Amino acid sequence: MKSLYENTILVVDDTPENIEILVELLDGFDLKVAINGLEALETAWEDQAPDLILLDIMMPEMDGYEACRQLRADERTRDVPVIFLTAKTQKEDVYKAFEAGGQDYVTKPFDARELMERVKTQLELKAQREVLRNINQILEEKVQQRTAELEIANKELQGLDEAKNNFLMMISHELRTPLNGIVGAAYFLNDTLSENDELAEFVDMLKLSVDRLEKFSTTALLITELSTRQAISLSDIKLDESILACIAKVQAQAKNKGISLTSPESKGQFIVKGDQKLIDIALCSVLDNAIKYSPTDGNIVIGISNQTDGIVVEVSDSGNGFSETALLNLFKPFGLGEKHYDKNLGLSLKATKTIMEVLKGEILVHNLDGKGALVKLVFRGTS
Repeated sequence: MKSLYENTILVVDDTPENIEILVELLDGFDLKVAINGLEALETAWEDQAPDLILLDIMMPEMDGYEACRQLRADERTRDVPVIFLTAKTQKEDVYKAFEAGGQDYVTKPFDARELMERVKTQLELKAQREVLRNINQILEEKVQQRTAELEIANKELQGLDEAKNNFLMMISHELRTPLNGIVGAAYFLNDTLSENDELAEFVDMLKLSVDRLEKFSTTALLITELSTRQAISLSDIKLDESILACIAKVQAQAKNKGISLTSPESKGQFIVKGDQKLIDIALCSVLDNAIKYSPTDGNIVIGISNQTDGIVVEVSDSGNGFSETALLNLFKPFGLGEKHYDKNLGLSLKATKTIMEVLKGEILVHNLDGKGALVKLVFRGTS
């Protein structure tokens, strides 16, 4: 920061006597002199702009008001403080000086102490503005630098995320290849062995395990694909017919536990924009989950209706409902917060949530007041 007397002051007055007085009063400053408005502009715009301008109002050719307006209009002198020198003391003249862009005024004849205090005040204010401007510039540069660093970091994270997804997809695909052979062999053995064969029990265990592993692999691959997919093709889907199709797929599973499935009576009345495969997976996952958690001889009710939020599919069961821990962790991968009925952790609800997000919908889960749980699938992309 400059010391006080290192500042340059431009004195503009058409009266030599006034200039002589000002030069004497401002002894010690770096002074420049102009005798009219035009010369003041030329002097102010040549080389480096002055730090302060003392500007007489009444001058020939161009008065101080016009000179100040032009100084303010030029980027080189826009921020240079101007103190008007005037013999006028009418309020209108003072207002006009400020409207032209002046910061202060000193009346003639000059009072030495008053003039010096006003000069010092304006130079100090200018120095403070420059400090603030420099600080702002440094902050802007820091922000730009940080923004650039964040952009680089974001690109790196995107690259890592892409690598992770590619790795997960590779793992899922590599799992599926040998699994297909194991599944085929397990079912072949199951078909060739009689119920009394001593190996039948072990083959049943093998079949159950590979079925579970195949389902896990398929679900994991689905979540990975949905996480990386940019867009999906949408078409008109008859949601109630999709529900009936899913009920048919899980009917045998429900029958084995003596569970009754109550389905909606409507057919073809509820149409949404979506992906048939994804909607089928979401619906069947919810039904499969309800069957698993329902007690033997339980009851599952499936409903569908038009509501304010969109078309809503509701699946309620008569099980024990979800614990508080489970409700907090339902949609985390592998995280029901407690073990499944078969002592395994799953991905089905996480996959369903991912599907509903891709379809711009929502899954809601809560316990019923009496007994059991209610799962809602909200489809907002209605046709």
